[in-house]
Amino acid sequence: MKSIASDILNFHCPRWNELPEIDLYMDQVVSILEKNCSLFTENEGEKIITATMINNYVKHKIIAPPVKRRYNQTHLAYLFVVCIMKRILSISEIGDLIFYLINVYSIEDAYDLFCEELEFAIKTVFAPNQKANPIKAETTHQLMLLEAVVLAFANKLYFQNEIKKLAIDREEAKKITVVKTEN
Repeated sequence: MKSIASDILNFHCPRWNELPEIDLYMDQVVSILEKNCSLFTENEGEKIITATMINNYVKHKIIAPPVKRRYNQTHLAYLFVVCIMKRILSISEIGDLIFYLINVYSIEDAYDLFCEELEFAIKTVFAPNQKANPIKAETTHQLMLLEAVVLAFANKLYFQNEIKKLAIDREEAKKITVVKTEN
């Protein structure tokens, strides 16, 4: 059986050119996000995204309203960032992060940079001996902010994963103790 840590370590955030080029309906968007991000839920069975959540992000102007009830690549990219970062940032902070990044980079480049930095941060935390430092031509303030937030996310994920393992180990130890005392 594969461990959650292994799944997290092998996480691939779809790049801009991997996002569907056709406009999608809400249920398709939810399905894509759930399929790709459910690994990051805090509790088993928890939904990473719902139609109501997406409607709230539109209402709070984190993402633009859909056009004719359809969502495009930009919507999907924003929603990937929101789904992942909402574990550690408020919705307004996520909006700020996106705003800062797209003021320096195109939406496509900003999103791909987010994906690369997220994967690098996860590898740095979950497999520190295997990390391969991405080559950066320049370091901007926005990039430093992005690196800090994805590293915070990866560290929180690592902590929660380890706590779950300790809880499972503790439960197993209790079962063994109970069996030994009964004999």
